[in-house]
Amino acid sequence: MRHRKLSRRFSRTSSHRMAMMRNLAASLIEHEVVKTTVEKGKELRRFIEPLITRAKEDTLHNRRQVISELHSKSAASKLFSDLGPRFSETKGGYLRVIKAGFREGDKADICFIELTIRDESESLDQVTESENITKEESNVLEDALVETAVEETKEDKPKKAAAKKTETKEDKPKKAAAKKTETKEDKPKKAAANKAKTKPKKEEEKKSWWSRFKI
Repeated sequence: MRHRKLSRRFSRTSSHRMAMMRNLAASLIEHEVVKTTVEKGKELRRFIEPLITRAKEDTLHNRRQVISELHSKSAASKLFSDLGPRFSETKGGYLRVIKAGFREGDKADICFIELTIRDESESLDQVTESENITKEESNVLEDALVETAVEETKEDKPKKAAAKKTETKEDKPKKAAAKKTETKEDKPKKAAANKAKTKPKKEEEKKSWWSRFKI
């Protein structure tokens, strides 16, 4: 039984667990927000908050201690140059855990873990740049669509008129010839059919009633 065992093992060895925490801490320092499970986020908070406290005092000893924990010089340099001065007036509580539902595969609790004081200038610049790009692209697309529509209408009008003229010129003699051929062919056929219908009636009338009894 694991009574009074407060550590989270994550079904990993100690070396694997420390490597996971170092990677999560480095990515959090770089991006300032990370999406992970709730348990990993809570454990990451225990791992990285003492490092941020050390980064408030930029000394050689503190830098060596942070680098030995993170194993990343770029993350340590950002920690001392940016995050340490940013959190100089706060006393703990550097991270925030925001729950974000459940994962589709195994229904694990998912959360966003982020810094409580984030650099808003970079995010605002990114948002404004994306908005400007989208506005410019939309304007360019609208202009292109209008130009293509105008060109299509200019090109289609003479084509449609020419097509109508050619259809009318070609269809008139064809229709007249078709009507003439139909009338010429249908007249003798109708006459022959009428004669064939009338002939047997005349023959039946000529036969007398006594002809059936002749031997």
